[in-house]
Amino acid sequence: MKPEYFVDTSIWIPYFREAGSMHGDRIDELIDDNRIHINGIVLAELLTGARNEAEFNRLASALAGLKFIPGDPVSFKSAGRNGCALKRKGISVPLSDVIIATDCIDHDLVLIEGDKHFEVISAHLPLKRFAAVKSPPEKGRK
Repeated sequence: MKPEYFVDTSIWIPYFREAGSMHGDRIDELIDDNRIHINGIVLAELLTGARNEAEFNRLASALAGLKFIPGDPVSFKSAGRNGCALKRKGISVPLSDVIIATDCIDHDLVLIEGDKHFEVISAHLPLKRFAAVKSPPEKGRK
């Protein structure tokens, strides 16, 4: 069976805003294969960033076909357990990232991301990551 994926906001933003983003072809392939999941956190983060109503509607439509992971008391309790475990180890990461990581762990999803917090989380929890490599700066930029 092919792995299923979850794409973090840190990857969706360049995917939607930059032609030819680093993971664009891979994400297109996974969308075509119906192998990408999303949760309420990432959906809300992306829609919050819309510049206008037309962009909001375009984003909402583009994301509507993804597999949605609903939040429920069991999933939030699991996220709370993971957040507590990290906190006991002295690790402080945003709650939104703990929830995303927990959804990936609980649903056996590979997380495609470009956020340093997930590297920290995966060192302590069984999070499967497909980490984005940072693009080298463009020539002429400092």
